[in-house]
Amino acid sequence: MLALKIKKEDLAKGVAQTSAIAEKRSSIPILSNILLDADGSELKLAATDMEISFQGSYPAEVMESGRLTVPAKKLNELVRQLNTDEVSLAENANFTLGLTAGQFNTQMYGLSPMDFPQLPLVDNGQYIEVDGSELAGAIDKTIFSVAHEEQRYNLAGIYLEKVEYEGRLGLRLVSTDGHRLNLTTLYPRKLTNLELTKGVLVSKKGLSELKRLAENSETLQFGLAGGSLVARNKNAVLIMRLLDGRFPDYNLVLPKDNSKHLLAVRKDLLEALKRIVIMSSDEYKTIKFALAPGQLIISSMAPDLGQAQERLEVEYADEPLESGFNPRFFIEALNALVSEKVKISFSLPSSPALITAAEDPGYSGVIMSMKI
Repeated sequence: MLALKIKKEDLAKGVAQTSAIAEKRSSIPILSNILLDADGSELKLAATDMEISFQGSYPAEVMESGRLTVPAKKLNELVRQLNTDEVSLAENANFTLGLTAGQFNTQMYGLSPMDFPQLPLVDNGQYIEVDGSELAGAIDKTIFSVAHEEQRYNLAGIYLEKVEYEGRLGLRLVSTDGHRLNLTTLYPRKLTNLELTKGVLVSKKGLSELKRLAENSETLQFGLAGGSLVARNKNAVLIMRLLDGRFPDYNLVLPKDNSKHLLAVRKDLLEALKRIVIMSSDEYKTIKFALAPGQLIISSMAPDLGQAQERLEVEYADEPLESGFNPRFFIEALNALVSEKVKISFSLPSSPALITAAEDPGYSGVIMSMKI
């Protein structure tokens, strides 16, 4: 029966990662639990919702090997509140976990580990090495424009495909909710080793967990195994079942003739939009961009709130143009970029705007215009 000691910091990290995946309100109780598996000199923690699975290994002083499942949410809440450096875990009768930390102790009722689903086998997959920070940044630039599943299932994820871009083979991430589109491209080494003959669609929840793993990894092994996308480092493995929806041809949305170019300081534009959006409302979401040589005037007017306007000095040398947009779409895109300046390209007032940025290579953002 399981018995071990573990650093509170390691336990808290592991429980946080696994509890994020465990189902919160599942009709199958075991899917709301974390599997604890103690053996050798480590504690393995695992969770699955049958679409996404995670297993992480954490150093521990194991006195007795064993396996047990306990409620993920309660264990996470409890471990976060512990104020000792070390935690003792021990299995008692009837699948009960005893937890002791300093003067605190509790008995948590669990379920049989025999009922916990078998995690998919991924050792025979094909993997490439991806920089963790670059992958996390690519997810940041695309995840905010994923559609809600109840709206359009085939847009409820990020689309991944191999592309030839600027003379190089890249891994592209694309998302759209039908009102905007964001894409970015990574250039991992040995990408030819990844057999990705057609694009695949990965859920937003899966990509959120992948970002968390990437942020804590210098490099990741990244690839496909069966019908799943897999990412792993030396201590953890994340398995994401691919979605079945058919992603639309996003190339048809990318503007081809946006010849009027605005160059603005990203931080200044972002802060101005955040001020202007305060004076817009849920009913009147549109703000107006009024362009003239050397300047951009952003304004909003909501009958129930009032109006606001701000003038920015920008690089713009074309004819005057006025167009309307949802400000939140620009704010979320600009928040995800790192460039000092951004280029926004326009065509007609009714045409979509195209966002690019020199220090965010491979990124493009498309925002559809709105009536003003």
